[in-house]
Order: sequence, then C-alpha cells, then structure tokens
Amino acid sequence: MAAKNKTWIVFLCTLALLCVLNGAEETKTTRTYLATGNWYPPNAADLTSLLDQYFSRAQSKELPGKIVGLIAPHAGFSYSGQCSANAYKQLQTPSQPGQIERVILMGVSHGGGFYGAVVSSFDFDSTPLGSIPMDTAVAKELAKEKFFRVNDRAIQYEHSIENHLPFLQKALKGKTFKVVPILFGSLDKNDFKTMANAIKKHVDDKTLVIASTDLTHYGANFDYTPFKTDLEANLTKLDMGIINPITKLDFDDYFAYRQKTGITMCGFAPVGVLMEMFADKAHKATLIDYYKSGDRNKDYSLSVSYASIIISETKSETKGGKKVMNTSDTNTVQSPAKLSEQEQKVLLRIARDTLDQYIENGALAEELEKKYEISANLEAAAGVFVTLRKKGDLRGCIGSIVGTEPLYLGVQGNAVKSAVRDPRFYPVKKEELEDIDIEISVMTPLQPLDDYKKIRLGTDGVIIKKGFYQAVYLPQVATETGWNLDQFLGSLCQKAGLPSNSYLPAQNKGDEKMEFLIFQAQVFGEK
Repeated sequence: MAAKNKTWIVFLCTLALLCVLNGAEETKTTRTYLATGNWYPPNAADLTSLLDQYFSRAQSKELPGKIVGLIAPHAGFSYSGQCSANAYKQLQTPSQPGQIERVILMGVSHGGGFYGAVVSSFDFDSTPLGSIPMDTAVAKELAKEKFFRVNDRAIQYEHSIENHLPFLQKALKGKTFKVVPILFGSLDKNDFKTMANAIKKHVDDKTLVIASTDLTHYGANFDYTPFKTDLEANLTKLDMGIINPITKLDFDDYFAYRQKTGITMCGFAPVGVLMEMFADKAHKATLIDYYKSGDRNKDYSLSVSYASIIISETKSETKGGKKVMNTSDTNTVQSPAKLSEQEQKVLLRIARDTLDQYIENGALAEELEKKYEISANLEAAAGVFVTLRKKGDLRGCIGSIVGTEPLYLGVQGNAVKSAVRDPRFYPVKKEELEDIDIEISVMTPLQPLDDYKKIRLGTDGVIIKKGFYQAVYLPQVATETGWNLDQFLGSLCQKAGLPSNSYLPAQNKGDEKMEFLIFQAQVFGEK
C-alpha cells in the first residue's frame, strides 16, 4: 500500500511540474503581423521573392565607418520597398564588422493620442517569415523612464515598425538578434534629448538603431498643398530642406525647418531622437536613396516622398596596433603630379564654365581649343572623374577609368553628367551653383598586378575582373572608409556580384582566375 502511495505521489508531482512548465510556455506572447496584404505580401514565398528582387537591385555604398543607425520609410512595399532595401543592403557589406544582436526600432504612431513613447510587453514580434524575439529586459527598463510606458495595443496595430521587420530578417538572415520596438507620439522640442539619452543607455557596439519615416505627404487628401505649380521641383526642394539637416545631424535646423514649412513628415519624432543620439563629430549621416511616389507616372498631385539614410561611426580605430584613419583624420594620398598647375587650372575652368552654361541654357560650348590653352597633355586620352561638392557634401560624381577621348573633352562631358545624370541626386539647379565646388581626378593608365597583396591602399585604384564580373574602386575609397586590404577587396567583390572571398588564391584555381588592374589618380580642385 505504501509503495502504491509513493507511485501516485511521484505521478502527481510530475503532472504538476508539467502543468507549471506548460503554463510558463503559454505565457509567452507574440505580436501577430498585420495580415491584410496591403503593406506587403502576406505569405512567406511571395514576400521572400519580393525582397530578393529589391536586394538584387540595391548596391553597396562607400561609407565612412561602422553603421550604427538607419533611417528608412515604412509605406507599402510597392512604393517604398526599394528605398528601404537600398539602406538595409549596407548591413551586408564586408566593411560592417561585428554581430548585430539588438535592434532598437523607433516608429511613429499614426493613431496618435499620447505623448512621449510606448514600448510593449510582447515576447516576440512576427512577420510571414517567422518570429523575432523581443528584448523584454530593455523594454522593461525603458518603461521606467520619463515619457515612456507600456502600450501593447498601440504596438500591435502600427505598421511603421512592422514594415521594417522583413527587411531586417532579409539583411540579417542567419543571425540571431532581438528587437526593441518603440512607438512615438507627440513630443516637444526640449524632450527629444531626454528620450535620446534614455535610449542611449542600451546602445552598445552590437546595437543598431532605426528610425522609421516617410517624408512629404503632398496633396489635398493630406491637406497639404503649400504650392500648386512646378510640383516635382518644389517637392524635391522641400524634401531636401529636411534631408540636409538630417545628414548634418543638426537637430536645431531640423526642428526649425518643420516649424517654418509645416512639412508633413510622419516620423519627425523618431528621426529627431535618432539625430540627438548621434549628434557629435564621431558620426556621419549619408543619404543612400531618395525618390517620390509621383516619380512613377509624373503625377505629383498626390505624392509621398521617401528617403533612406545611414548613420556611421567616423572616429579612428586601432587595429593590430595600427591606427586606421578616416576622412576627417587625413587627406587622400595622391600619385605624383603629371599635369602642371596651369593645366589643372585650365581643366577646372572648363569644368566651371561648362557647368554654369549648361545649367543656364542646356548647351555645351564648342571649339574649346579656341577659348582655352589646350596643351598636349590635355589633348591626350585619359580617364577622368568630375566630382561636385555642395558646401562639402557630395553632390555628384561621374567619370571613366579608361580614356576614350581627349582629357579636356572628358572633363567637359563628365561635368555635365555629374550635375544632371548622377542617379543618386536630383539635377543641380541654377541657385546651387555658387555653393558647389569642383574636383577633378585624372587617371593613369591601367597596370596589371600579379599579386593583390601589392595593392597600396590609398594610392592605387583597383579593378577586378573574373569572367563576366567586374568592379572598380577609386584610390580614395580605402582612405575614406578606413578599410584594410581584405575589407577593401571583399567589398569590391560584392560590388561585382561575387562572393566576398573571391579574391583569395584558394578561390582562383580554375580557368577563370581573378584579374587585378591598378591605376593612380591625380586629384585637384577649386579648393
């Protein structure tokens, strides 16, 4: 009898333990995704296919350092998906060291109704691609801060956060990370810094911070029509007015611009908080993409604008006992001059006159040799790039590595292309000309290299070729990014559409071995 009682006791205790464990498991809560199909495909196969298309069209950009922040839109994927992918693509480049283990994702409540920000108590977030664990410990700590509180309902029904999750799952595929969704309501200017400081407590070298926003919502349906004519140009000008202070991380100008224009930028609060978090000389913001929904059919009567921006570290780092510099630490190493000072002045004059005349009346000057002193060096064919900078910021850059025409004509043609055909920027306007400085990079002939380890970072530009794949980086790239040789070549391989290790000897034993070509550049400018 005693033995039977012991058996029942063990059974009941085991049953009780299982009930406790099952109960604990059942307390795990998941925020279900908005399965309406209006924002993105509601099934995994279609969503994966769409993301693959976006990422295949996105290109890696040259950034000054490790990515710490990201700004991207949250509209329906058919409208803003490519803009978002162009930003998230940067997380996949070899130049981005380390593992992202926490993503602080800041959105905006389109329903409004509260001040400050809310977090959630959910254990998981989700999309058709699967669930993502939430960093509940950070959420609990933030809920204790001033202007923060928990509101699961607001988080559940808001798309401005959810529409970033599939891009994160694609960009960080195979990696383990947690998200901290934060939803912002209204916010006074003096409280941006307070909230930024509260969030910064949870930012380490494995944390990425994202701000979700669309830009101008123009049209009668949005009750915002500050102008009625020349809509495309005026919308671009309006958007650039808010993008410029963001890229300069200038919060005061950012806030003042909205007060001045009333710009209908929905994610004003999360972007402002992000700016306050990284508003110092150790960080730089880079515009990755910009366009308007009206660009599709050139109908801007009802249009929403989108931009994606990356925040990077620019401070020097020490690697292997050696200091790796960035663009603020040192000047680009240049090859010995081959053009005389007078020849440089002639090319700069041609570029400036061409730019002024083309923007003014759309015409190119002919018979340049009658107006300028064209030497034998300027008549020789040479590769050349023309770079435009507006108040120090890149405004356009186009050129060719190999010269197919006289140098002076290459400068003339590329000055125009940089001003009006660089797909990263809208065409230069007449009123911008006085703020634009011109820089010219003249290329030396290509030289084959038998060993990639002989590449001189900061001095040599590099072309890689393997079969039908090819890509190039100018000499300045290594200095501006602070990359070591492996990072430099790994990124170049990806730019060509190859695996990042394709430059290594072990990957070049077949018939199609990688070919390395180097060149140098003589760089000079108006400043």
